[in-house]
Amino acid sequence: MNNREQPENTEHSSIGNRSAAFDIAGAIEHIAHWLPTQGPIKDFIHHNTLHAVQHLPFHEGVAVAAKVFGARSYLPLAEYQAMYRNGRIKDFAIDWALQHTGYAEEAQRQLRERLFAHDDVSHYPPLSLANHGIRNAWINRLEVDLNSLAHPVVFRLLSNFLDQGISRWSLAKDGERFWECVLRLAQNSLLPLYPLNEPGIRELLSDNAEDVINSCLDKIVGDPTLYQQYVLEMQLAHPGWSGMVRIIEQTPEALLSRREISLKEMIALELAVELAFILKKKGLHFPRVGDMPQLNDVPLLKNGALRPKIPQHLKVWHEAMEWSLHSELLQALKDEPKPENGEKSQPDIQALFCIDDRECSLRRYLEEINPGIDTFGAAGFFGIDFLYQGLDDAYPVAQCPNVIVPKHLIKETNKQTENGKKNHGNHLSDLHFTPHSMLRGWLYTQTLGLGYALRMAWNVFRPSNKLPNIKTLSEVDSHSHLHLLRESDEPNEDGYLLGFSFEEMAERVSGLLRNIGLTQNFAPLVVVVAHGSSSVNNPHLAAYDCGACAGKPGAPNARAFAWMANHDSVRAILREKGIVIPDSTRFVAALHNTSRDEVTYFDMHLLEEQPVPGLQTYLKNFQVTMNKALQRNAYERCRWFELSPQTASAEKAHKHVKERASSIFEPRPEYNHSNNLYCVIGRRSLTRDLFLDRRAFLHSYEPATDPHGDILVRILSAAIPVCGGINLEYLFSRIDNSVYGAGTKLPHNVIGLLGVANGVEGDLRTGLPSQMIEVHEPARLLIVVEQSTEVLNKAVAKLGELREWIDNDWVRFVSCHPGNRKMYLYGSKGWETIHLPDDYQVPDAPRSEQVFAGQTETIPVHRLIRRHA
Repeated sequence: MNNREQPENTEHSSIGNRSAAFDIAGAIEHIAHWLPTQGPIKDFIHHNTLHAVQHLPFHEGVAVAAKVFGARSYLPLAEYQAMYRNGRIKDFAIDWALQHTGYAEEAQRQLRERLFAHDDVSHYPPLSLANHGIRNAWINRLEVDLNSLAHPVVFRLLSNFLDQGISRWSLAKDGERFWECVLRLAQNSLLPLYPLNEPGIRELLSDNAEDVINSCLDKIVGDPTLYQQYVLEMQLAHPGWSGMVRIIEQTPEALLSRREISLKEMIALELAVELAFILKKKGLHFPRVGDMPQLNDVPLLKNGALRPKIPQHLKVWHEAMEWSLHSELLQALKDEPKPENGEKSQPDIQALFCIDDRECSLRRYLEEINPGIDTFGAAGFFGIDFLYQGLDDAYPVAQCPNVIVPKHLIKETNKQTENGKKNHGNHLSDLHFTPHSMLRGWLYTQTLGLGYALRMAWNVFRPSNKLPNIKTLSEVDSHSHLHLLRESDEPNEDGYLLGFSFEEMAERVSGLLRNIGLTQNFAPLVVVVAHGSSSVNNPHLAAYDCGACAGKPGAPNARAFAWMANHDSVRAILREKGIVIPDSTRFVAALHNTSRDEVTYFDMHLLEEQPVPGLQTYLKNFQVTMNKALQRNAYERCRWFELSPQTASAEKAHKHVKERASSIFEPRPEYNHSNNLYCVIGRRSLTRDLFLDRRAFLHSYEPATDPHGDILVRILSAAIPVCGGINLEYLFSRIDNSVYGAGTKLPHNVIGLLGVANGVEGDLRTGLPSQMIEVHEPARLLIVVEQSTEVLNKAVAKLGELREWIDNDWVRFVSCHPGNRKMYLYGSKGWETIHLPDDYQVPDAPRSEQVFAGQTETIPVHRLIRRHA
């Protein structure tokens, strides 16, 4: 075992080595490091589930996390062996994985033999703090089910205090902190707040939260060196609620209706509740945690409980699986014909899409059907970062990757109400944040509730392809107006600039165009296609929208980009920057609804105000092509759905996906990012004729224009956290859905518009539900960049904190030389030349439909030998 796999002293193992004086603030910071960072479900943003160990090499970090959370690190051995028997894991990939263990030849031989042995237990979670720590050992010794007693009380108070519109009776008063609210209920309520109504506990609550924590820990634990571990294990028993409170404490603006709360206050309440139940069950003289016999037999942080132990045979299997899948793309890129030299002719239409893997197939169909269409890919916020407040929005939301802090605010108004009349939305404005009486709430339930129940029953048995009482993304009124031009340089009361100056617009438009290599040969029509998703009865709806837009549909960004790129003043500045957009070129914004496979076109009236000869013909041709592409795209998606018409026509398949998105009992409106695997940053010629099975994030990039890697830094700064975050959340939710994922959707109940829980008093579930990942192959993202290693080295050096993603192998990073297609893998020892088997032939087919016909599993990369269809 090498030192990288078995470190004697690592940063994480020092947690808990504290002096007798308990530093509450410092302890909470350490504890919060392990909590999930998933915010309110309305803003579901994909991220690395194991962000807490991202500073460690991948396999080491996964092993450490397993000892904290009690989760599996890999798939069961039998699953890897089955993939090998089915040909999905190749012998050459096993050889590659064994060679990268660093073992001697004899040790590699012995490890290979172990790969094929029968083993049903090695993938089980190890002893962990969450399941086998001091708190659980003490609870078992007390014979008191403390979690089932304390959690309902704590969760009920948290959910009511933080409620964002479900409850018609607000628990919190204006400006009241959580701790103040608890004290008010415990000391002044006419009805006793059990178990905080006990005399000793009521007196204890008179102190501040910090004193309550110290007092309770002294009575429950006794040994100050164990305080932090006890509190950590207490939070690990419900990481969803703890993580949510921490997020709200740090970013209170994440809530529609703000609440003042801190993790310290939550910990103080829970300790007080625990102490109350213990006193009630065991009396004053109960054994403390620090008095337990054989305490050193329990995993202790101060004894190095988090020192990782990596099961080498499972690690080799996992790396072999990943390399088998990654090599399918690398082989296709290596063998792909080199682009022809000479100046490329101007296309009829250009379409700019988000890099989202679900757009990969739609781009392929557009190019198959109409060879006069060129497609590009970029992060779906299209370089326009801002806060956006739409017609129906109660508050502004960020429309950019989570790593960017926007400084501009864009508001939308209805053209018919711009005279100052307030526009009332159709759903968000109906959310209520003011207190209501209990009687009034009861009357609503008994009258309106019955009607809604009957309507819901009708929708269950007779679903239609229309969303009940909700506009689909493809039905939204596209004739509103975005206030994009800033009229004053004075920021508003929140410190945001209202709109952009022409110089700022040109900077953002030129930045995106240079990023994707579109600086000349503009087509007469450029369509900027954002994406979003619509479905009913789906609390995880935001997880289906655009990750580059912070989990929102990207329509505002597409509209903003098109408006800016069409404006004469912006184009004048662009000409000074060396980008000349012809007067005959027009940009049009659109939105692709990925669940229903429909497209909405925005601001068409602006084209009528500035007519261009022939533009309507190009637009009509694109719309006809797009409609055909959407039907074929739906047909391809249907192969994953068990109840879909597998042998039907594309038209029937399209009808089916629309019905799925509208069905109130459908847990799988779409499989979203399932099986995402690749991210290719380069010219479209690399992938244009490849069938990638909707598994690739595709970002356009012109390597010849980026000798210093500055463009790559901008691209990777968005692609790594967005695509990498999506990939790892799917990976870990698939590896252990019970711990890292949300479990099945079926028992989920929406709690306060904050998240989902099993039932009404469970912990908030983080990660992805099983219905989103059940077909997913859990492999790390392979990022292939069409650029030399010399330029990539310059770019990597400028990535800052994001560099740990590739330095520690949380994503795989490959250089594909733009001239000779030689490929190199980035690793801890530098660039490694990639050697692929010579006997592998990339399968081919004349059309996409012939590749996926009859297939219900993931499909290897194919070459399409003909584009026209």
